[in-house]
Amino acid sequence: MATIGIIAANTGLFLLTGMGEYGAHDWLILEFDRINPFQWVTSAFMHASWSHLIGNMVFLWCFGLVIEGKLGWQRFSLLYLGLALSDGAIGQIPMFMFSDGQGGALGASGVIFALLAVAVIWAPQNDIHFFYMWSWFYCGTIDIPISVVAILYFAIEFLQVAWTGIQMSTPMLHLLGMSVGIPFAFLMLKHQLVDCEGWVLFSRLGFQTFIASRESDQSEDEPAGKCRVDANLPSLPAAVESHRYRNPNNVESTRPARDPCATAFESFTRAVHANRIDEAIESFARLREHSCVAAVPDAALVAYANQLLKANRHADRLLPLRFLSTRQSKVSNNALLQIALIELRHNDDPHAATKVLAKMKSPLTEQVANARKKLLRAANAQLRELKAGTTESMS
Repeated sequence: MATIGIIAANTGLFLLTGMGEYGAHDWLILEFDRINPFQWVTSAFMHASWSHLIGNMVFLWCFGLVIEGKLGWQRFSLLYLGLALSDGAIGQIPMFMFSDGQGGALGASGVIFALLAVAVIWAPQNDIHFFYMWSWFYCGTIDIPISVVAILYFAIEFLQVAWTGIQMSTPMLHLLGMSVGIPFAFLMLKHQLVDCEGWVLFSRLGFQTFIASRESDQSEDEPAGKCRVDANLPSLPAAVESHRYRNPNNVESTRPARDPCATAFESFTRAVHANRIDEAIESFARLREHSCVAAVPDAALVAYANQLLKANRHADRLLPLRFLSTRQSKVSNNALLQIALIELRHNDDPHAATKVLAKMKSPLTEQVANARKKLLRAANAQLRELKAGTTESMS
């Protein structure tokens, strides 16, 4: 909501201020002949042309969704405001104090480069889906990790600054924006204002400050900081682990406690792979207790639900199916079908079954549509029987 709202605000202000003809609205851009905190924010919503606006909004959409997904719309809005204020200050104050004060700056790109810096620290392995075209005959799509995008854009801006020299320019403003985002990302991680579920840049690089070695059962050929999870099931990122070790001076020390989500997920995947139902149920309960189920891949939940089906544990099976049904994925409709079937056959609740079937989203495959029709007919038949039984008892 915040990302779309900020895009709408940028577009609205662009239309209201002459679509790039901002001569009468200079007081909204970042002017270098004064220090005006109001302009630190407003300048981040001003743009000089349609191409300037559209280019910035595309990347605001990419990075904004990643960060807002981790923070929620309220905290993301506050972060965006803080980045805008900091980026405006770091651009205006030095130019006012150490230059002749000529010129100005506008656009959201400084804040977007700050968001890029935050995104590469919090979610370096998230992919951005790019469309590419080489002439009219060769085109396609490619997924590129945020870390690669960040390196590419940093290199482009750095090389331009190195070529033109240290002076206020668009590439310099972009680099200043990145420098603003880095401390925000660090501070929010340090104060636990964001949960990156073990995917932060430092743990991905294996730095011991953020991720410790495996416990004593890790084999010597496994890299430090990695969890050994059964290969037949998808794995979640390894998080910080508790590990006691001796340093060269034989002084024992303790690493930070391991993330309970990673511990519960590793136990869950092992139990599912080994078909240990009771252990899998217990591990799944821990995942729910720590609000970690959202990070479990669909394939792992499907495998768990199928094992519960074979064991006739229908009440336990409802839980993973309900999580699957709420996801925007190809398995959500199938999960709803299975929930309706359990409600109908095992819980004798045709009302609940019809409500579940009503939640299914189009388009439906022919097989799923036929299964839905059969379940609806069966549920309606049970409802008629219940209604008839109620009428007879009343009479």
